[in-house]
Amino acid sequence: MRVRMVHRVMVGLVAAALGGMGAIPQAASQTAGKTNPNAVLSVEPPATSEVEQAAKLFRSGDYEGTKKVLLGLAQKHPDMPPPEVVMAGWFLAANQMALARAALERAVASVPNDPEAYQVLGDLAMRNRQTTEAGVLFEKVYSMTRSLKDPSPRMLSIRRRALAGLAAVAEERQDWASAQSHLEALLAEEPKNAGALQQLGRVLFMQKKEDLALQRLREATKLDENLLNAEATLAQLCQQAGDIKSAGKWMVEAIKASPRDPKVRVAAAQWSYQIGKLDQAEEQAKAAVTLDPDSLACQLIRGTVALVRKDYATAQQFLEKAHLQAPTDFNATNNLALALAGQEEESKRRLALEYAQINARVYPDQSDALSTLGWALYRLGRLDEAEANLRRAVTLLRPSPDTFYYLARVLFDRGRKEDAKMLLQSPAMKTSAPYLMRKEAEALLEELAR
Repeated sequence: MRVRMVHRVMVGLVAAALGGMGAIPQAASQTAGKTNPNAVLSVEPPATSEVEQAAKLFRSGDYEGTKKVLLGLAQKHPDMPPPEVVMAGWFLAANQMALARAALERAVASVPNDPEAYQVLGDLAMRNRQTTEAGVLFEKVYSMTRSLKDPSPRMLSIRRRALAGLAAVAEERQDWASAQSHLEALLAEEPKNAGALQQLGRVLFMQKKEDLALQRLREATKLDENLLNAEATLAQLCQQAGDIKSAGKWMVEAIKASPRDPKVRVAAAQWSYQIGKLDQAEEQAKAAVTLDPDSLACQLIRGTVALVRKDYATAQQFLEKAHLQAPTDFNATNNLALALAGQEEESKRRLALEYAQINARVYPDQSDALSTLGWALYRLGRLDEAEANLRRAVTLLRPSPDTFYYLARVLFDRGRKEDAKMLLQSPAMKTSAPYLMRKEAEALLEELAR
């Protein structure tokens, strides 16, 4: 199992998220740093009966009828996104990528002087890690919008999104100075953009400007109390840079600055886990869940730390709460399956298999999902099925050390000791990072070496 942590260090600036369809497919984003998670467009189409009608036609599959209604609406609302771009946003919300891209290409052909289709294409390219293509598209959008003297709200939003996109491209290239320049340009237009301020803090840190980074991070948290405090964010950045000593110093400062902030305690628990201090991780996880017992993040970290400590009953308790709160959360379901599989009662092992099967159906190409399924099958004595799933898991992207151990355990039990030994000696097992079955893997390898 790769223990997956809950809190992300940075707030994304590019609005290219895919979301679910509502009564009217959502497509709203007013600023680059404060994005609706379902948003792909600069502004919402106006809430009118025509939009309701267009959405109804869209959901029925009448795309020509949808376009016709939106064209009529665009004549009444000149600052509305072009109809094909609105439809592209709705296709994305429905996870119909090919139709979305086709709609955007039609928008480029029909309204080449409108920048929004280029912006959405840039967002999609960035999501697919096509950095060069994204950079070219964002540059085009910015050149189309930067000289506008009195931009409409939509054009202003698009310009800000282009700057955010250019900053993201620069970061991907580790061109920190360019990223700083784009973010400062964005903040000149929108000084209260907390997400951009936090991102600027990271960029300054990467240029070894720690004092300025801390200042910008503090400004961000003053604007948005939902952000992790500046000291904890700086601790995470130091950890990522390999500066463990400074990370520890800043994590202590984070707790001093905000002792009753559950987000800080979650971050402290994660950091403690990463450096192998499990007693400390448990202490911080307990503090987090005490401060906010209803928080999904707190329940997940409490359950995950208990799982790593093989306190399976406690792990089950908190991970069940997390799963009930967020049934589609991969980490909650996956770790709950592992907590159940680790226990002796057959009823719990069978329940573990049910949860693992759910994740494997939803994420058939994710190594961790198949790994957990294989382990749940092994714990029920179904070795053929366990081996088949684990063999596939090790071929997928970034299999965890636990996955190699699970397969080695299956092969060992089937008498194929040399194959098991080879798996336990593979490069993936030489990591210094903690993982669930480290002690068991080391013990099995020692037994095989004798």
